[in-house]
Amino acid sequence: MDYEYIRSKLEIVAVNELKHHEERVQRNLMRLKEAMLNIGQIVDPIIIDKEHKIVLDGNHRLKVLQLIKVPNVVCQVEDYNNKNIVVGGWFPTDERINKKLLEDTGAKLEKVEREQGKKELDDMKAVFMLVCKEGNYLVNPGKYSLDDVIYGQQEILGKIGNDFRYIADDSIEKEIRNGKGALFRKNYTKEEIVKRTLTGNPFPPKSTRHLIPDRIIRLNMRLGWLHQEKKEATEYLERTLKNRVYAGNVRRYVEPVIVIY
Repeated sequence: MDYEYIRSKLEIVAVNELKHHEERVQRNLMRLKEAMLNIGQIVDPIIIDKEHKIVLDGNHRLKVLQLIKVPNVVCQVEDYNNKNIVVGGWFPTDERINKKLLEDTGAKLEKVEREQGKKELDDMKAVFMLVCKEGNYLVNPGKYSLDDVIYGQQEILGKIGNDFRYIADDSIEKEIRNGKGALFRKNYTKEEIVKRTLTGNPFPPKSTRHLIPDRIIRLNMRLGWLHQEKKEATEYLERTLKNRVYAGNVRRYVEPVIVIY
């Protein structure tokens, strides 16, 4: 992995130019703020769409930088039209999630086959699909706009509590096999994400999960340098990156990895 390739993906960008596409989880935000102030660094670059400067990954990091008034940030800049960038999702999961819990909210449930239910979600013909020991059920089936789907999800989560774990869509089946219930929801499209973001209407927290090829992690950019003018911050980025690349401190993982924060 050579310096020029990595450098081509990184850019110093003004914090006030970036756009949140998701709201934040307050407790996670406060923990991250404390951690960033303690180490004095932003560990991973924020990943953005180069055309609109929409944050694809790093909404909490961006908010921390805004709170502590850091003017610049190092970003991994990506072409959102790249077909290898895939949008997935996170699903609320817990032993408490079952048919009775949803019925007690007054939600209408309609039994459905799993694959058909996923299609109905993507066509916005239900707000959730409940997957539990009793079976698979469309939650409040109907015909919805995107705003209505999101409102319907938030309404139900407000009634049943929103303290559940959120599990990535590619890991959810293991949780279900272990006896947990889950609320499947539609995977939002790139077009929906761009449109909603540009209208200043971010998605709720944990709505999307972006899979980014050659994601750069552990860059460790000092917050102090991000207070400098863009030119000086860029020079520091280039100098640090060269030192680490030429010292052999770069590894590209081709297999899935587990990162422990």
